Amino acid sequence: MKSGFIVILGRPNVGKSTLLNYLVGTKISIISPKPQTTRFKILGVKNLPDAQLVFIDTPGVHNARSALNKYMVETAIKSIKGVDLVYLMIEPEDFPGEEYPKIMEKLRKIDIPVFLVMNKIDRHSEDQIKATEQEFRKLFPFKEVVKIAALTGKNVDLLVTKTKKYLHEGPEYFPKDMLTDRPLPLLISEAIREKLFLRLGKELPYSAAVNIEEMKERKNGVLYVRAVISVARESQKGIVIGKKGKMLKRIGTEARFDIQQIVNKPVYLDIFVRTEKDWPKFEEKVKKLGYRVSD
Repeated sequence: MKSGFIVILGRPNVGKSTLLNYLVGTKISIISPKPQTTRFKILGVKNLPDAQLVFIDTPGVHNARSALNKYMVETAIKSIKGVDLVYLMIEPEDFPGEEYPKIMEKLRKIDIPVFLVMNKIDRHSEDQIKATEQEFRKLFPFKEVVKIAALTGKNVDLLVTKTKKYLHEGPEYFPKDMLTDRPLPLLISEAIREKLFLRLGKELPYSAAVNIEEMKERKNGVLYVRAVISVARESQKGIVIGKKGKMLKRIGTEARFDIQQIVNKPVYLDIFVRTEKDWPKFEEKVKKLGYRVSD
């Protein structure tokens, strides 16, 4: 039996969460076309007959300015600590900009294998794929370079096979029926936040946080969930709620469907919207809404 922890690093929107969901075989990390969707470190477990692979999805590494963005980058970088292998995920149109040298600097300080995982190869030419690979090979002595399409699963099995070769013998860290270590309230709040990213404009989702204030199963077997969406400005409340409450109702309906898939029971979802003025800018408010960096 081999086992180990594998962290997935990369800039925003390269497909880290899509890869994690494909590897685990179910949706445990939210996804959207917008960058910086992932805010938390998300752990997913893949069990094989002869191995247990524990993957860690991380927020995208970027040039952070606000307190929220700094939290996200710090969470990603600190996720390297104590793992057995690193996937640095890029896509064929990437170039070694400012973010990557910073990541390489951290990786050079640890003595573990690092893979270059190039995603979305089905959308780019072979020439572009080769050119990008050559540029990144100049930055770091990667143990392996694996080219995949996480959305369709192309070459993901090859990635898993190569990963196993670099892991050591070890125990099963988690029970076979456990796919993630994330607590249920976080999974539920993330399901709601995903709908905010999918249904609202370019800027507003980045100023929204979701917290679960109450969760209990009623006598009729229905799970009652009270959720609060915090926005940064009073004017944003109206956007989230929508005309005659239509937008909030749509977000709630879509989120409830996903939550019922998670808990496998009927759900009554009660959503409220509050203003926490300019919360992404201030460290204390960021922490208050649940964004704390863990070691």
